[in-house]
Amino acid sequence: MASSTGIQKSLVEVKVPNQPEFLRVVRLLVSGYMSRLPFNIEEVENVKVAVSEACNNAMQYAFAPDEEGSLTIRCWHDRDRIVFEISDTGKGFDSSIDSDQSPEEDERGLGFLLIQTLMDDVTVTTEPGKGTKVTMCRILNS
Repeated sequence: MASSTGIQKSLVEVKVPNQPEFLRVVRLLVSGYMSRLPFNIEEVENVKVAVSEACNNAMQYAFAPDEEGSLTIRCWHDRDRIVFEISDTGKGFDSSIDSDQSPEEDERGLGFLLIQTLMDDVTVTTEPGKGTKVTMCRILNS
């Protein structure tokens, strides 16, 4: 992993309102950021889908309907990977619950499965009442 200084030099952070029409801005961020690195078009499209899905999940589930909120999207790269981090200050969820899921939770699970399929590594940290952070990375192919 690169030093903290190396990451800071490549760090881009964008805050968007909790509104679906801002997903276009997020996709442009992903395309623009990744265009500087040796990724092919298919890889860029896959990462755009994964990041968009993570943002969409946050927009749908982090906040109550009509509740104002925002998402913070951070991206950076080091020598061998690119990282996207999506965080919100919404309601979070109890990740230790393993009961029967509601249809809403099943749908969210499918989105998360898609994210895991498209990215090389995915980590979710969440705390009820404090929000959720999804960190995804894609390894650079030589």
